[in-house]
Amino acid sequence: MVLAVLNGVVCLFNPILAIKIQQKFYERINWKIEPINLKKELRNTRIMGLISLILATTITINLVMTL
Repeated sequence: MVLAVLNGVVCLFNPILAIKIQQKFYERINWKIEPINLKKELRNTRIMGLISLILATTITINLVMTL
């Protein structure tokens, strides 16, 4: 859960870093990726970060409440 929250925070508040991490990963497996429209990619990365953060927080709260 900690990694999911961290992923959400990075994507939400520093989407460029998230994109660069993804590019580095794909370079290691011999693929090159780059956004066609950076403005849309930043918006979509922030949205995915928010969704990831909400889901991870909700799951963590539910797990803690069931203990």
